[in-house]
Order: sequence, then C-alpha cells, then structure tokens
Amino acid sequence: MSGVGSSTQLAAATTEAATVSTVVPADTDRISSSPTLTAVDMKELEELRLRNQLLRAENAELQSKLEDERTQRRQSQLDENHYSLEAKACREAIEKIDSKAQVLALHDELHHLRKKCDIYAAALEESRSYFFEMKRLYMEVSPHLRSFSGDAPAHHAAPS
Repeated sequence: MSGVGSSTQLAAATTEAATVSTVVPADTDRISSSPTLTAVDMKELEELRLRNQLLRAENAELQSKLEDERTQRRQSQLDENHYSLEAKACREAIEKIDSKAQVLALHDELHHLRKKCDIYAAALEESRSYFFEMKRLYMEVSPHLRSFSGDAPAHHAAPS
C-alpha cells in the first residue's frame, strides 16, 4: 500500500474498529454466559479487528487495481487485433512489391520475439501467483513456527 493511502486507511479502520467496539450487542444474555475477556484479550481482539479492517481496505484497493488492469488489457487486446490486421495487410502489400524485403524478415523476427515475450509474461504471472500463495502460507504457518521455536529451548533444557 502507498504511504498516504495507508495512513488514511489506518485512520478509517481505527475509527471503524473503535465504533465497532463501542456498539452494545442486542443479545446480552449470550454474552453474560460466555467467559469474561481480560484486558489482554480485549486488546488482542481490537488489534485483530484493526488488522481485519486494514486487510479489507487493502483487498478493496487490490480488487480495484485488478479491475483497472483487466480493462486496460481488454482495450490493448482490441487495439492489438486492429493493429495486427493492419500489419497483415501491409505485409501482404509489401510482399507483392518485394517478397525478399528486409522489413518482412524484421517483422517475422519481431513476431517471434513477441510470442516469446508472451510466454515469459505468462510464466512471470504464474510465478507471481505462486509467490503470493507462498507468502500467504508463510503468514499462516509463521506463528506456529515461532511457538515451536519458543518451546524448543524448554525441550532441550528438560532432562531426557
């Protein structure tokens, strides 16, 4: 997220989290039968609410960017189709005049390189999705790894 957007979203999320925490639930019988939350639990709950709001804001921003990229991609594909038809017509006209023109060889090479770039772009997009999946999994597993590494000295110190 950008610095300016982050601070605005943080302020909005903080305000919303504060509003959510001050709302009194209508079902007070259920709450009275549940265990009382300690100050630490309440603080953790507020932090989770705040983080949830930040993640929702970030998700909305990313969804917006994705939609913009899709729109641009659709437009560029329409433009590309138009230009490829025009290029094909020009190529045919040049072939009629001079079938061994250097510009035709350059066009073929450019076309070949464009196909290679498309393959690389697809591979990059695939690796990018793998990266984000690995990042998500790491964030999911990281607390467990920290708890195990925190327990490890206790296991080593205990006599076998």
